[in-house]
Amino acid sequence: MKLCYYHDNEGNFGDDLNAWLWPKLLPGIIQGTAKHGDEYYEENNREAALLYGIGTILDQRIPPLPMKFIAGSGVGYFSPPTIDEKYNIYFVRGPQTAKKLGIDPAKALTDPAILLREFIPEAEKIHEVSLIMHCDTAKSGYWKNIAHDLGIHHIDPRAKDPLIVINDLIASKYVITESLHGAIIADAYGIPWRPINTMPHINQFKWHDWCQSINVVYEPANLVSIFDDRRSTTTKTLLNKGKSFLARQQLKKLIKEGKSFNSNPAIIRSHASQMLERLAQLTIDANNLQDRLK
Repeated sequence: MKLCYYHDNEGNFGDDLNAWLWPKLLPGIIQGTAKHGDEYYEENNREAALLYGIGTILDQRIPPLPMKFIAGSGVGYFSPPTIDEKYNIYFVRGPQTAKKLGIDPAKALTDPAILLREFIPEAEKIHEVSLIMHCDTAKSGYWKNIAHDLGIHHIDPRAKDPLIVINDLIASKYVITESLHGAIIADAYGIPWRPINTMPHINQFKWHDWCQSINVVYEPANLVSIFDDRRSTTTKTLLNKGKSFLARQQLKKLIKEGKSFNSNPAIIRSHASQMLERLAQLTIDANNLQDRLK
């Protein structure tokens, strides 16, 4: 079975976490990785079995022929897939995904990234406040400079090694995040977190899907949008300087407020326990499939 997930050319720690986490959760089951996307559709369609874990990847780009093992993925981009006998769904990211797929709502647990706690313990808190943006927003570089000006820790979600990001997150006392997995990991470790949004085109569906899975209301603080200078005119560059000043004031206000959106830790413990039980069944099913294919 190959692990199939989205690969961002510039790196995105939430997606990249797949390759680190799943071989530990399913030892002996994963035999390589596959890339999710239209350009890999035919190649993936030649595989015997594919595992879909972390990511918003339940869509029409999943090929029909392989057996599909679904463990925590979500709907949110493109059209949802048509579920048939080739799908083995153990759990999905949230109730909105379950509804879109027309499956039992009991299979709506939460994002499997919470299972990091099975392998990485809590860390000493060395960062008072950390800021992690969406991987697209981080490309401008402005938010890194804004964080530096405010004396808060900036975490780049595009680090090639996802553990760099994770270790920074769990060493933080408070996390302000535009990254969904920044929130998921902070919540899993009981670290106060607050969602923000600077992008008009933010995918709110996946945020609502995940937040509903942990009984939290998604209410992001809307901050100013800053253009990516790599595609900007001189006018936009000058405008960005003014926006940066406003962004500093907005972030200072959020830090002073200190509002957090954490779930009840008992919910996370319950979801994690259920996930591990269902992954034990997935292991049995995957081994049985392998025996039949020999």
